[in-house]
Amino acid sequence: MKFLYLLFVLFLALSACQPRSRSYDLVIRNARVFDSRTATVLPQQTVCIRDGRIVAVTDAAGDFAARRTLDARGRLLTPGFVDTHIHPTDVFGDYAAAPAYLPADSLNAYRTKLTREYVPYGVTTAMIMGQPENWLAPILDWVAKPAPQHLELYTTGGALISKEERPPYVNHRTVGSAQQARKQVQDYYRQGLRHIKLYWRLRGPEFRAALATADSLGMRSYAHLDQNVVNMDTALALGLRHFEHLLTLDHGVLAFPRDAEAFTAHMRRHYGEADPGFVAVRLEMFRFIREQRAAEMDGLLRRLAARRATFSTSLHVLAEPLQLAYFAAQRDTTLTPGRLSPVQLARGQENFRLLLRYAKQLADQGVALRLGTDCAKGGQAVQSEQLLLFEHGFSVAQILQISTRNGATALGLEREIGTVEAGQRANLVLFDHDPFADYRHFRSTRTIIKDGAVWHP
Repeated sequence: MKFLYLLFVLFLALSACQPRSRSYDLVIRNARVFDSRTATVLPQQTVCIRDGRIVAVTDAAGDFAARRTLDARGRLLTPGFVDTHIHPTDVFGDYAAAPAYLPADSLNAYRTKLTREYVPYGVTTAMIMGQPENWLAPILDWVAKPAPQHLELYTTGGALISKEERPPYVNHRTVGSAQQARKQVQDYYRQGLRHIKLYWRLRGPEFRAALATADSLGMRSYAHLDQNVVNMDTALALGLRHFEHLLTLDHGVLAFPRDAEAFTAHMRRHYGEADPGFVAVRLEMFRFIREQRAAEMDGLLRRLAARRATFSTSLHVLAEPLQLAYFAAQRDTTLTPGRLSPVQLARGQENFRLLLRYAKQLADQGVALRLGTDCAKGGQAVQSEQLLLFEHGFSVAQILQISTRNGATALGLEREIGTVEAGQRANLVLFDHDPFADYRHFRSTRTIIKDGAVWHP
């Protein structure tokens, strides 16, 4: 009896990889499939899709009955890209321009507007790392009801901050005590959220309470740590794994006011008394660290790797004001440098390259980088970041892992997205021209498969 059962199981396993009598919704033939687990490319694959999910990936020959068949003609097929850090305020309006709420009769228009900033560029899934509280209910409805024509969304709710005298930013949620932090996380959990965002303006007691509460509920926590309010080593010791923005590595090493006098003198030597702008100042910190705190930075990177940390990238937003990016969309004037001389601009560009060298060191040591654009025109920013990563030492295979599986895993969605495998949701990108042949083809035209259907604007 046991032998007959084993034969039956073997029959089911083999039949999944063979042409089926029941029609598939979509079959993609003759594709070069990127395996995001092994960072390799599988030639001559057929991908069978039914009910929005991949049923089989096979090199078996034969005819596959399907409502629609796409002949990839040897083109590269990858998982859909995952942007792990977006804000709808970048699309719908920010600060005073942000709508007070999203009207019911305009929800589809808003959802479509957000989708068109991402999906045409291959981004099929995105995590909202903070939005106005009045927008939460409709966004949670979008999360609960994914649709083939729309960007797949998840959200952290408002980014948590401690109570301050100044009015909070529209994407922030204020908690006045550790007790309120626990209550807010519990309230988000009851509403269906499974991810939270801790912003650097969340002080120690509230940070610890929010993180511990989220952990007890099985929620994933992501933190933008800055200004040494809670430092990276403290957060690591508390169990945090997911960090926002590679730029914040500087304050994982530098501590103010301890380093203020030395760094101020360093800035005067190279920029005089003028304010070169936020980006130039922050990137100059990496030059200062290389010259004054190199061993401390190496130690931090090793500790992050030992705890299997992840980092969102947010590189385009730094590259754009330094004239290194591939398009211009920045609306935040606080990021724009002042009047830099050609020598100072070149210095800023070299400092950006230094940050990317630290990013490569992180990746080589085992820290999972993940796309997180955190800016307007996020889909275009994804392409810009992919090109920048290649130009600073990352391989095409590494960039595709950063764009797909790394993000899915950091969001806890690796069983749903991020790989081209049976059982996964059929969110895919079919390139017209192969980035492995020329990295500039990251900007190639492409066909987007969203939930098993060919996506059209």
